[in-house]
Amino acid sequence: MILFRREHSRRVLVPRDFISAPGLSEADVYRRGGPAALVTGRCVFRFDRERRRFQLASIHDGDTPNSISEPTAFDFDQPPAVPVTKAVSDDDRGLLRSRVLEELAETYPRFAGAYREGLDGGDTGG
Repeated sequence: MILFRREHSRRVLVPRDFISAPGLSEADVYRRGGPAALVTGRCVFRFDRERRRFQLASIHDGDTPNSISEPTAFDFDQPPAVPVTKAVSDDDRGLLRSRVLEELAETYPRFAGAYREGLDGGDTGG
């Protein structure tokens, strides 16, 4: 499961005592899924299942590892060098805003509608 949250703040990126999505179970408990990544408006975290924690995978243009640490209330690992997130191409952006958004609207109509409103209001949404 890839978690998406545009807001990157201590209010939403809380310590582990609050569960809002399937996490990890004990070794003898089977549960499908679990986190693979967390994408925010500032960075991408990858989930290390073995260590049972997130690692900073990339930062979006304009951010730094320090600017990610302060608004993140949970502990995470960080490699010595953190790459900048690859920018979305115009072709991929067009695909996301057309075909992908149309298909997403079939299952998640409220999310797709809110995203469309953001596009119409000038918020590019990434």
